[in-house]
Amino acid sequence: MNQKTSPRFLAGGLVGARRIGAGWLMLVLAVCVEGPAEADDARLDASATEARVADALQLTTDAARQYDFQVAGSPPRTLRLHPTSILKWSNPVAGEVYGNVFLWTDQGRPQVIGSLFQWYSPLTHGSHEFHSVSSEPLVASRRGARVWTTSAAGVRWHPVAQSPSVADSAAVRLRHARAISRDFQIEKTDRDGVSRRLRLLAQPLFRYGDDASDVIDGMLFVFVQGTDPEVFLMVEAKQNGAQAQWQFALVRMNSVSFVASYQDQEVWRTEIWPWSKAKNGRETYTTIGPFERHSAGR
Repeated sequence: MNQKTSPRFLAGGLVGARRIGAGWLMLVLAVCVEGPAEADDARLDASATEARVADALQLTTDAARQYDFQVAGSPPRTLRLHPTSILKWSNPVAGEVYGNVFLWTDQGRPQVIGSLFQWYSPLTHGSHEFHSVSSEPLVASRRGARVWTTSAAGVRWHPVAQSPSVADSAAVRLRHARAISRDFQIEKTDRDGVSRRLRLLAQPLFRYGDDASDVIDGMLFVFVQGTDPEVFLMVEAKQNGAQAQWQFALVRMNSVSFVASYQDQEVWRTEIWPWSKAKNGRETYTTIGPFERHSAGR
């Protein structure tokens, strides 16, 4: 639509332009004034987050060192704590909570996975979750007191359907294991009935082999919410007689419901556990705590 160029229009346009120009000037000045303050706030938030991540790492590392795990064989074998966290995680959906994943191994092969974490908001306690991935019963103690005993194998292994041949090359095996992991999809349903599709981290958290056993190569993958580990996926190349084959096992790290599918076929399902079951210290998955800060890791 055309606008007539009357003197009134020209004057109004000039005044309007001046008003617009003044408005832009005020906006620019406001941005110049507020920008540094907002940047300072962002730096303070980042600094606070870094401090809490470091604090949680120290607390959970100290706590992990307080646990002793033994495979209840004959004779019993004491498991070895992997020296560092294999995953630092957070879960902004839940709140300000920071955690770390630790492994206890036997001959380099994972036997216990632990996720230890510290709340900062809206809660303030710490808590420790563990799952046995051992083929034998386990006994766990913390500061000399028994806290967890299992009576069965921690996981069930299944052959990977339509899997590639186990390659001689470690690099090719890694590529194949990652491809296998991508064919899994896992959905979590929490206690409020809210369902979410979990996200797979592309790289394995841990890789292992055991020359003394039939495990040629093993990799530990994880499905997360935020970066909070909800389900672990173990993928192993295992010698089975004269033939090597791929196998998998799924490991819950929460007492809620999970459904896993592989190549669109359901392969694993868990139910929501009552808290009494998750905390009774007799299941293959257990949660220990809550701990206040003075007892969480020191």
